[in-house]
Amino acid sequence: MIKKALLKANDLKTRILTNKESRELLVDSSLAFIVRVGAAVAAFLMNVFVARYLGINAAGLFFLAFSVLQIVSTIVRFGADNVVLRFVGIYSTEDKWGFVRGIVYYTSVLILVISIATTGLILFFSKDISVYIFQKIDLEPSLFWISISIPCVAVSTIIGMALQGLRRVFYSVAIQNIFIPIFLILLILVFHPHSASAMGFYYFIASFITLVVSIILWLMVVPNGPREFDTKLIIENCKPLWVVAILQQAIIYGGQFIAGIYCKPDILGQLAVAQRTSILISFIGIAVNLVSAPKFAAFYSQGKMLELKNYSINTTKVMILFATPLLLFIYMFPNVILLIFGRDFTGGAWMLKVLCTGQYINLITGSVGYLLMMSGHNKEFKNITIISGIISIILNLVLVNLYGGIGAAVAIALSVAIQNILALKMVEKKLGFNTLAIITLNLKNFNK
Repeated sequence: MIKKALLKANDLKTRILTNKESRELLVDSSLAFIVRVGAAVAAFLMNVFVARYLGINAAGLFFLAFSVLQIVSTIVRFGADNVVLRFVGIYSTEDKWGFVRGIVYYTSVLILVISIATTGLILFFSKDISVYIFQKIDLEPSLFWISISIPCVAVSTIIGMALQGLRRVFYSVAIQNIFIPIFLILLILVFHPHSASAMGFYYFIASFITLVVSIILWLMVVPNGPREFDTKLIIENCKPLWVVAILQQAIIYGGQFIAGIYCKPDILGQLAVAQRTSILISFIGIAVNLVSAPKFAAFYSQGKMLELKNYSINTTKVMILFATPLLLFIYMFPNVILLIFGRDFTGGAWMLKVLCTGQYINLITGSVGYLLMMSGHNKEFKNITIISGIISIILNLVLVNLYGGIGAAVAIALSVAIQNILALKMVEKKLGFNTLAIITLNLKNFNK
């Protein structure tokens, strides 16, 4: 089976390299992939340092607080990050730089105000959240400190997405995925924190430095000038994407969140490490989407549907080309990979395999979520995510309660698969093509 999969991947590679458009996509995606490899390495090393310095129980508490951070920072962004990505991609193509500056500036200010207010509420109720929701009083100190990072993470994400819209891949990835892990690792090496609360404090420092650097990078790329801003347009596009973003986080982090209620800290540590390691596969999709998402928006806005179809199907093929060898490696050596974090984490080997399977399904269905969002089908994607999010919550409540950490892994993988399959069918209905066409191996018709 493995030999057959590698032969198909090699055949796919040969056909891609004979097509000009596909070669350009492969080159751009390869550059993005190299940057994403750096991001993956940084995130992986951060998780290793956290796990090694804190141990399985304290690491479980820190990663649980981190999950709260990810969910809340998504809520306070109100879906504006993907709106910024879409319209910066469109406006920059049309040389409307006043709108580019305006949407980024006013969105950042709005998100900053909302996130500061939200952080204040979490800080005030941090003890109640720890005791009455998660039933873990030891969570309070780390939750308190890491919550202060919410405004920094929220605003720097907006800027990172804006730079992605400008196709500044390195800056975008660095802001969203490299700077915080690298700064946190440096702080760990200097100060040697051995408690979840201290780690939360240094995470805040790392996120604040990242925010400052992201503002400097934005001003270097797009200097200050006149700003134009269509408030109604932004709000109308944010509302559906906000619901999408929240439920998307429920699908990604809902398992850890609910496991935080039912499971002990050591199981939380294994689940968190397994999920963060499985993201190595999803990084391939993110790398391709860094290049493709702005082009999706541009092709659709210009009415170039054939180009959109060919380009999106090619992105699926490129993702499969990169992801298959990595998936096979993880399947064969899960214990070796998890041993890097410490012997106590190897108990999450099956969680890792299950979660990687879900991420692989995410890739082979193609960039269906971005296709719907970048083509303005926000309502349809919102409905899909609502359905998937509700299914995810139900699956997690049932499976985590019955089977603990492995139940959470199965629930996460199934939720990801369900969302992408539903989005795949919606892309076929609204845009008229199927990004899963690669599975048919109808390679003779590959963009002649």
